[in-house]
Amino acid sequence: MQIGFIGLGNLGAILVRNLVDKEYKLHLYNRTKEKLEVYSKKATLHDSLPSIAQACDIILSIVSDDKAVQAISLGKEGLVENMKPGTVHICLSTISPSASVSLNQVYKEKEIDYVTATVIGRPEAARNRNLVICYSGYSTEKEAIFSILKDMGGAKIFEFGDDPKMAAAVKVCNNFLIVAAIEAMGETFNLIEKAGVDPKLFYEMITDTVFNSPIYKNYGKIITEKNYKEAGFTSQLGLKDTKLALAMADESSTPLPLGDLIRNRFFINHNHGRNDWDWTSIVTVIEEENRTK
Repeated sequence: MQIGFIGLGNLGAILVRNLVDKEYKLHLYNRTKEKLEVYSKKATLHDSLPSIAQACDIILSIVSDDKAVQAISLGKEGLVENMKPGTVHICLSTISPSASVSLNQVYKEKEIDYVTATVIGRPEAARNRNLVICYSGYSTEKEAIFSILKDMGGAKIFEFGDDPKMAAAVKVCNNFLIVAAIEAMGETFNLIEKAGVDPKLFYEMITDTVFNSPIYKNYGKIITEKNYKEAGFTSQLGLKDTKLALAMADESSTPLPLGDLIRNRFFINHNHGRNDWDWTSIVTVIEEENRTK
């Protein structure tokens, strides 16, 4: 079975390295060709989407957003027109459920399986092979898919049915919960500091008791140390995912007032030139607002 991988960004590069370490003979494609060079002796490199599409039985992709997934999938040069019937596209990207619906339809018309396997975890979790995978979609190659996902670094895989949009929705909501926790910590750490308490001592107390969880431990540490410039997940991507949550809310007529607040935090953050910083850097917006009061 020939396995392909598209997208060598911060996370994708680590996932590829994990598979190479498991002795997978991968086929690779990336829009920025320079990122492929390090794998020249470890994988088959492709300079076009049709080339990798025609060579593979299963292709995994992790690209930035709806438009990027559509760009690699659709058109004469895309995967849909060039993958063989009976093959599989595994979408690892965080995209809208509605985009998953439309993509699934066009793949199905060509008798290609389209499944969602969204990835929860920052780059350090990927390096430690401690990722959570949210999976949905139907494929007769499910056993092979799960084996690849585990070797890629998936420590736990949660299934959400046969419709690819389900795991897409789960990932969007998961990321909204994370950024909501970032907002809550930013406001609370600012409040406790105004009361004269060292936020680091407060952080140590809450993460050793009622908030003893990876989200509060990992993101709280970044916030208290103000280590925003080393982006595990950029503010630009945080804005994108917050917009996805708001779009889901609009489609179902569900109020999401915290989403509006957080989206505006990201807008201000980017106006201050921090779009490439870690998404926890929206806390600096809270700090800046409070310094002016």
